[in-house]
Amino acid sequence: MSERSEEPAETVPPAALRPSQLYVSAEKLSTVFDRVDGPDHQFGPLPVYEFDSERHLTDGHTRAFAAYLTGADEVAVEYDEDLAAEHDLGLYRECISWCEEEGVERVSDFTGRVLAPDEYERRWLDRCSRAAERLGDG
Repeated sequence: MSERSEEPAETVPPAALRPSQLYVSAEKLSTVFDRVDGPDHQFGPLPVYEFDSERHLTDGHTRAFAAYLTGADEVAVEYDEDLAAEHDLGLYRECISWCEEEGVERVSDFTGRVLAPDEYERRWLDRCSRAAERLGDG
């Protein structure tokens, strides 16, 4: 992502964020909780990109879910300006399509979709790798 501007980040409720992945790694979630301390639960700005007039997370799904679980009222988001230049948007669109097919429409939908590291790799990372190869991005 590009350098952050000095403008204050936009904030949105975690429940309003739309995912672009199907699962969260239990190991990563534990790490996020280990790093988050204090009453403010600072999760850092979460990158979003607009697909079909809807803003979707492009990264930070675990932090977004942690914010949701801790009852955070709002999280900071920033537009992922470099996404189109650095990644195949077709792969993101495919991931979003998978989310829609499986009913993962909001961060809260990760409830029951937190996986052990080996299962996360098998069910999510490997699936993404196969899609990237098929789309010519791998």
